[in-house]
Amino acid sequence: MSGMEVAPLRPWDDFFPGAERFSRPDLQDLSKWNNRVISNLLYFQTNYLTVAVLVFIIVG
Repeated sequence: MSGMEVAPLRPWDDFFPGAERFSRPDLQDLSKWNNRVISNLLYFQTNYLTVAVLVFIIVG
């Protein structure tokens, strides 16, 4: 556990970019798509946790 770090909270305009930054993933190359999803989850993990907590607070 000593080598574990919490990822920093990324800027919200980077987390919720405009439509011009989105691109359609190539679903034919599943390994590239899988790496893209995992990289996104690791890079924005603190942002996802913050959004999930806020949703649970609002709903609950």
